[in-house]
Amino acid sequence: MVSFPILAIGAHPDDIELGCGASLAKYAQAGARIRAVVMSKGRRGALSEADRATETAHAFAKIGITDVVVYDFPDTNLTHSLNEMVAVIDEHLRSFVPQRVYTMFEHDRHQDHRAVYEASVVACRQVPQLLSYETPSSYPNFKPTVFEDIADFLELKVAALQCHRSQADRLYMQQDKVRAAAHFRGVQVDLGPCEGFLPYKMML
Repeated sequence: MVSFPILAIGAHPDDIELGCGASLAKYAQAGARIRAVVMSKGRRGALSEADRATETAHAFAKIGITDVVVYDFPDTNLTHSLNEMVAVIDEHLRSFVPQRVYTMFEHDRHQDHRAVYEASVVACRQVPQLLSYETPSSYPNFKPTVFEDIADFLELKVAALQCHRSQADRLYMQQDKVRAAAHFRGVQVDLGPCEGFLPYKMML
């Protein structure tokens, strides 16, 4: 059993699933309480009128997470909602009291991802563990130093990502690419498939 609560924060639907979906599935199966917070509905990232919030809810359900909150901050313009996002995260920290937070990467090339990272660092100053996950827009700058073995949960992550039908044309959403990314991280530490993370802080 995993007793500590986990909060995962993303800018858009699919960010969290891409970055730490298998790790969250692993902890969900071990009994952890997990909440996912998504800051925008990702309308600018869909080529159709797809409901990406519904897609992400279905994806999280696949990996065993039903506590999902999706906000409607302006997609591609989250840098102008920094104070509001800090307030939102603060609210979840008070109500959920996570001991570990997964968030986005400081040097991601997407401005929304960087904004979520900045808001997380400000809000989570008293959270014991704050880890950044990688998404395709963080390549090639992401150099993880913490690795999670996801051998038993990779296929669950792949299945969850298939719920994002509006993103099916994206190269990084292809099943073989998702598997390849996980196997690459595993090779770096002589393991099978892994997800990699960069700790902002990691109190043990």
